[in-house]
Amino acid sequence: MKNRNLIALLTMLSFVSTMWAQSFQETGKLEWVVKDREFSRSFMEAYIDTLMTIDDMAELEVQETDELRVIVGIDVEGNSSLENIYAKGRSGVLNKLAKAVLDSMDAEMIDNIQSRRYNWDYLSAVDVGGGRGDVINVFEERSNKQVRDAFWWTHRRVDISVFPRIFIRVNPNFAFAAEFGRQDLGFPAAASRTLNMGLATEVLKFYATLPASYLNLNSSSNPLEGTFGGVLKFDSPSFGGSISFQDMNFLGTTDTSNFLSPKNAVYNPASGQFYYSFTSRIGSPADQPGFVPIGSLRLQIGFTFMQFAYGQVFNESGISDGTGAYHQLDKSGALESMFGLFRVEYASDMNNRFFNKIKMAGQLNMGLDGFGGFDFTTSYTITEWLGVNLNLTYFWKPMVFTYEDPDPTLTSVLEYEWKPGFFIVPSVALYF
Repeated sequence: MKNRNLIALLTMLSFVSTMWAQSFQETGKLEWVVKDREFSRSFMEAYIDTLMTIDDMAELEVQETDELRVIVGIDVEGNSSLENIYAKGRSGVLNKLAKAVLDSMDAEMIDNIQSRRYNWDYLSAVDVGGGRGDVINVFEERSNKQVRDAFWWTHRRVDISVFPRIFIRVNPNFAFAAEFGRQDLGFPAAASRTLNMGLATEVLKFYATLPASYLNLNSSSNPLEGTFGGVLKFDSPSFGGSISFQDMNFLGTTDTSNFLSPKNAVYNPASGQFYYSFTSRIGSPADQPGFVPIGSLRLQIGFTFMQFAYGQVFNESGISDGTGAYHQLDKSGALESMFGLFRVEYASDMNNRFFNKIKMAGQLNMGLDGFGGFDFTTSYTITEWLGVNLNLTYFWKPMVFTYEDPDPTLTSVLEYEWKPGFFIVPSVALYF
């Protein structure tokens, strides 16, 4: 697919997504457990006192030591309202606190329990609400949700964003998604002529891969080729990874000159990745000088198995014009295919208009034989619906493939040095 056709497709998708999003209202819920025992006890004491004031003969089903579970509703404007509070006793039974009693309690106490300015945690590993708003703990310990929303998932209905990607959420739990390149492998956007399309959730992504190209300001670079295949990714608060495959034979004998280099085609037949991650607080308040504002910093450390295959596309006459079949000439060995992974992601806390103003990420993929690359992404959100992005990727060492001359009349051994080079990709982000 040529660049002009790709840009036209993105424009059309943006228009359709915008129109569709305008007719869809998003609501959701946030649910969490109060981990601060002192705050929980004071709230329950106030609840019981209010209950006894209303009806001193009421049957008491809760105690001061019960664990509190809070459910807050989020409307389409991002406003929150208290829906329910449950008290869990030692027996494991959940008792719903009476709405009439909560309405009669001191308003400051109700505001305090909604503010989450205490130690809290999700009911499960993934936030079950999918609502819009700041869901990051105010203390040093942080969940990975806000960073995950910025780079893996999204809290918007339509997100045409980093780098570049398109998310159209069908409901709070899953979305139709399209992503260019292989960001997880260190080949984002223009560095990999691959388009991934499929379904995404907050934990899993199922993609079919297609050959495609994307705009790159540096025309002298040599991207990783793409073809048909599939990708499965997963990401949890602590662990993540992916497995993928591609096969050039799926292209058959079609004209491939529009989306790959027929004389020197390097692609990724198979890959597997696993990483451990953790998230912490970083930055300074707005009224104090600092390098970045308060936000969440996520670190990923792991390894990647990423095989590379080199070949040429030539017809029965031996002419590499892109109209023949792909012939594999060499592929990377086991050691050449092993890479160490280190990635850092930062997202500033959401402001009162529900967007992260600054997002940055850096990723290092270092091979055992020295081949590898560094990828840097930065994003600045101007308003709640518009942002600008810049992606820089650099590979510092070529990978050498050795093969016999495909001409049957020759017996010479040849070498090809694949130098991906430098990639620079600017883009505009639209959110709805």
